[in-house]
Amino acid sequence: MHTLTPYLPTNAARRPALGLGLQPVIMVMLFIAIFAGCQGGRYYFANRLQELGIASALALFALGLWQGLFRLSKNEWLCWVRRPLILILGIMLISSVVFTLNFEGNILYSFFSAREFMLAFLGPGIYLLCRCGLPLATVERVVWAALVALMANYLYFYATMDLREAFFSPDHTVSNLVTYDEWRGFRLKPPLFAIMVGLLSALMLLMQSRRPGTIIWAIAVVALAAYIWSIVMFRSTLATMILSMLLYPIFLMRGNRLHLMVVVAPLAVVLVPVVAQLALTNFLEADGGNIRAQAFALAFEHIPRNFLLGAGEDSAYGDTYQSLVAPFFFPSDLGLVGTFYKYGLLGTLLYLFMHGKIWRALWRANLAHTASHQRHSALLWGLLIFFTAQTFNLALNPGLAYAQGITLGSLALALAHLKLVSCESD
Repeated sequence: MHTLTPYLPTNAARRPALGLGLQPVIMVMLFIAIFAGCQGGRYYFANRLQELGIASALALFALGLWQGLFRLSKNEWLCWVRRPLILILGIMLISSVVFTLNFEGNILYSFFSAREFMLAFLGPGIYLLCRCGLPLATVERVVWAALVALMANYLYFYATMDLREAFFSPDHTVSNLVTYDEWRGFRLKPPLFAIMVGLLSALMLLMQSRRPGTIIWAIAVVALAAYIWSIVMFRSTLATMILSMLLYPIFLMRGNRLHLMVVVAPLAVVLVPVVAQLALTNFLEADGGNIRAQAFALAFEHIPRNFLLGAGEDSAYGDTYQSLVAPFFFPSDLGLVGTFYKYGLLGTLLYLFMHGKIWRALWRANLAHTASHQRHSALLWGLLIFFTAQTFNLALNPGLAYAQGITLGSLALALAHLKLVSCESD
């Protein structure tokens, strides 16, 4: 794909790889980008913290771009600078132009409405900085700190917020934070992806660590995540996580076992309609199921009109899907169908390609790390199982198209490639 050994000019050997004074600033920006990108600031100031997270991701990318310009080979630098720029800005620009052409909206409103895609600059920035000398172990510690901070932040607001009052608030930025059904009552929406990755990674730490301090840390993280799970009780998410963990030693733990999937493929084909029917029934019978069914019908009605590129990106400052289609129409609630409506066939194929690319990078990096170190990287394994679970839940929850998934997907791709580089250099 690209040259992994950095090119150093003749005078670069005497130059420190990365200024030590920069590292604390980089760690703070990394923490803010992950915390804000995983929606840690959604409970206050109408999620204004996300803007700071985007700024932090852009700053990390700009710093990595500049440092890598002098320390990395041309091919590697271009791979992690040019491709992210084309991908991210291309998605933002095309979706805003498409919406403007379809509905005569304001192109600038739509462009900045898609700004959460800029969180994807986090991964390339971290990759470039680590290749220039930033310790990967330090980055992993910051990721752990951000995951735990997200869980603690959720519990604080769950304990202090009046959920009933928030649910009936006339301010949609507040009412959208709380969901309700007769079985589970009022529930504050959590940073779900961060909880999943934190729980899975801590379980691996618990299974393979022998250090008392690490074991205590892992137990604390598992207990924290389990308690939050007892509040939100997302059954389908838990089921896909358990299924992914069960399949890991059978198919994913060794490189030569992946072909075994061909053996069970006929059984999977038989089970797909049954599982899909059960999942769809559960999806439609959940809170607001009747409204969601109507939204699905409207999506299927409108998709043929903009089949190739979709409807585009709307904006709260101009025309929205709610004013153009129906007051209850939110593509983010419609799974992959909503993605198809919003980004069309090309956007959906791009989404599936990126999901597969990230999963494959994590799988290869996990194999390389376990072969090289005879043990798992807990964070890498947690991300692999998380993305495997997301694969099973892909039709109902295409999370990579939104802030939490964009943040973790970008970070996962960078960490996977850094682990591969590290293993190849050992």
